[in-house]
Amino acid sequence: MQIKIDATESTNDYLKQLLRQGPVEDGSVVRTFDQTRGRGQRGAVWHFEKDKSLAISVLKKWSGVVRPNPLHLQWVVTYQVFKVLKQLGPAGWHIKWPNDIMADHKKIAGLLIEHQFQGSLQSTIIGIGVNVNNSEFVDLPYAGSIKQIVGHDTDLDQLAEQLATQVYAACDTLKVEDLSHDLAQFNQCLFLKDSPAWFMDENQNIFQGSIQRVDEKGQLLLQTSSGLQSFSVGELKLRLDLP
Repeated sequence: MQIKIDATESTNDYLKQLLRQGPVEDGSVVRTFDQTRGRGQRGAVWHFEKDKSLAISVLKKWSGVVRPNPLHLQWVVTYQVFKVLKQLGPAGWHIKWPNDIMADHKKIAGLLIEHQFQGSLQSTIIGIGVNVNNSEFVDLPYAGSIKQIVGHDTDLDQLAEQLATQVYAACDTLKVEDLSHDLAQFNQCLFLKDSPAWFMDENQNIFQGSIQRVDEKGQLLLQTSSGLQSFSVGELKLRLDLP
């Protein structure tokens, strides 16, 4: 089921509201032309420009005895979005942990993956926000768009369909035994992997480290002057503003 709406605060929230109201078909996709209050990881605000940015949410329902590891699902879905966007044009494409897509050191897309539990995992909503035909970003020095990368507009309908199809297919074919392989794929694409970079921890301490990989617990492993350290989502911020 494809649901297109002129405006909404959040496509993820819209889809969750539909789920509360009654049955929703597996594979349903919500898309808006004007997202007024898009959200990123840990409550971050996602900039959306009407008719130029893309916001979709895809519903995947789970059944059967074996339910996916949410971390495994995150790695697979993020990698699929990365692959779709990378095909649009040559650039330095990477995945910024945990689930942003970068091109030439600019943030092009972000994901917000939310799970619904009732004893076990029942469904997952995958929200995808992409800067597509944006020409400029005011006061957002690390934001970029596909248009800035490829030099021309991209068809929003076609990209939305491709993302939704690929993401749902990746969920539908996910195999528990492929976790190590899928994590390795994710790690190969990590932004600033093996390169020195500046970070800030929860206590506002700024330090230098080198990203090594993400482990099976979803933690980011950094090589620092104190040795190999691990950080969970929310415990660390990459400081691109420092030299």
